[in-house]
Formats: sequence, structure tokens, C-alpha cells
Amino acid sequence: MRRTINFLLLLLFIIPLLSSCMDEPITAKKITKDYYLVWVYDKSDQKVLKTTNEGKSGIVQIPETVFAVGFNENYIIAKRHPNLEEKISQNLFDSINEHGDYLIKNPSDTVYLSKDDKIYQENGKWYHTSNGWNPPDSLKPYKKITFYHIIDIKSKNGSSHVFLNESDYLKKRKELGIPKELNFTIIDKELQ
Repeated sequence: MRRTINFLLLLLFIIPLLSSCMDEPITAKKITKDYYLVWVYDKSDQKVLKTTNEGKSGIVQIPETVFAVGFNENYIIAKRHPNLEEKISQNLFDSINEHGDYLIKNPSDTVYLSKDDKIYQENGKWYHTSNGWNPPDSLKPYKKITFYHIIDIKSKNGSSHVFLNESDYLKKRKELGIPKELNFTIIDKELQ
């Protein structure tokens, strides 16, 4: 009997903790039609989602970190900074050797390692031991790079275009006949 009471008390304590993990605070701002600007916990995760349930789930149309959006009845335009934290993390921690150490794929990424990490060469390849990783905030979003996006929302499939520079983006705008009056109206100055 006492064991059952202890078990029930333990369940009463654990269940609320587990349910709070499942209830992620999603923030969704409608852009137009079925498109939402969405983030969970952190605005640096801001992305454009095509959804039918008010931004709670859907298909990512523009990945993080979206910081400027404009739209009309035919197009959505957006600017975003990439997340280099994820890419560098994969470079540093993806491949492991038989000693449990990590292959260094790009030597320039070692600037992000802990000062306590050991770096060594074996069989012509460089490896590091990890004492944890605390990436700098400047990697997410990485503000030195800006991608430009155009989504054609008048077409059923919502064709999308991505540009690595403003010049190519402006050429495509002109080619598609997107009016000059379509500007970025939703701008997050903090993420810009």
C-alpha cells in the first residue's frame, strides 16, 4: 500500500513536468493567406510557414532567421540571416573516430572550440576532444550574410526563389513584375 502511494505521489509530481515540455509557446503572426511568421521560444528562430492551422504547424517556406517581410496578394518577399551555429556544430561534432574524438572538417571552425579542447593530428587528419561547446551568439543569426526570398503565392504550389545577393533579387523582382511599391513592412530591428 505504501509503495502504491509513493508511486502515485511520484506520478503527480512528474506528469505536470512532462506536460510542460510538450506545450511549446509558439508565436505566430499571420502574413497573408496561409502564410505565417512563426517562432518558438526565441525570435532568432523566426521562419515563414505555410499552414492551415494558424501557424501551429506546417511546411517551412523560408527557414530561420527571417527579419523582414513584405507581401501583397501575389507575392511574399523576405530577408533572412542564416544560422551558422547549426552548420558549424555539424562540422565540429558530426564525425567521430575510434577514440571518441571529433574530426575537424574545416580548420577555421576551430576558433569556436573551447580553449580546453585538445586538437591533434592522426593519419593526416585533424581531431579534437570536446569539453563542451558554447557557440557565440553571433552565429545565430549570422548577420554578415543576408538571403533574399520571393514566394509566388498566386500559384497553387507557391514557387519560391532564393538569392544570395540583393542585385539578383532585384533582377528577379523586375522579371516577375513585382511592383516597386511592395516593400518590407514587417521588420524586426533587433534581428536585422
